[in-house]
Amino acid sequence: MLTTSKATPQLAAALDTPIATGEMLTSFREHEQLILGNASDFVQPDAPRVGGISPFLKIMDLAAKHGRKLAPHFAMEVHLHLSAAYPLEPWLEHFEWLNPLFNEQLELRDGRMWISDRHGLGFTLSEQARSWTQLTCEFGKRP
Repeated sequence: MLTTSKATPQLAAALDTPIATGEMLTSFREHEQLILGNASDFVQPDAPRVGGISPFLKIMDLAAKHGRKLAPHFAMEVHLHLSAAYPLEPWLEHFEWLNPLFNEQLELRDGRMWISDRHGLGFTLSEQARSWTQLTCEFGKRP
């Protein structure tokens, strides 16, 4: 279900202020409607919310073809890597209050985020974050 109002394209056309939306959408199809409907200047997909990296890349490709700016929502540790492949300069959110969750921090230089050359996404969970997780999960059994 598309959570952006049907009036959003009219609003976007009537304003000089850029519209950014899409952070609560859950599929490629919803983002496609948003982009093809000219409902925003910035597209804000969230890879975990839209089903992972592959759907995110499809959204990113469609947004680029239509000249939309990219401003991924949340999860910058993942989105930083994906955004680096975007042909138009993306915008990225940074939440300093999440710093305690990771042993490593996003590196900022001259107002830009730099991609780590460490393995994987370049981040490991801190002891604090690990204390909130489980190593295994059983499905099908009820307590």
